[in-house]
Amino acid sequence: MEQTAAIIKALADKTRLNILLLLSKQEMAVCEIISKLDLSQPAVSHHLKLLKHAGLVKDLREGKWIYYTIDLDSFKAQSESLKTILDAVVENTEEGIMPSAIRSQPCLCKKLQAKE
Repeated sequence: MEQTAAIIKALADKTRLNILLLLSKQEMAVCEIISKLDLSQPAVSHHLKLLKHAGLVKDLREGKWIYYTIDLDSFKAQSESLKTILDAVVENTEEGIMPSAIRSQPCLCKKLQAKE
């Protein structure tokens, strides 16, 4: 679940989505991403770090250059993991969402708070 949360966090930002779209077309060095998105180097590096932590991006070092690309195998696995959770939510809601137990037992809330 922690890895899925990292993926959702990584995908929850417009800039990171734009970086993923760029990297889905070609590998790029940080300076190329900076140029395409008109961002600072620290900002791009931060976004790449989060994408890499989520397992969506990988890097390849050659001399002083670091090239970034989509980690396709990991990306596929992570998207399947995310799809599994989303499918479970849809399936659960289609079966019907049960009303809160508090509706029929208002004093239950006090009992639950006492356990904390």
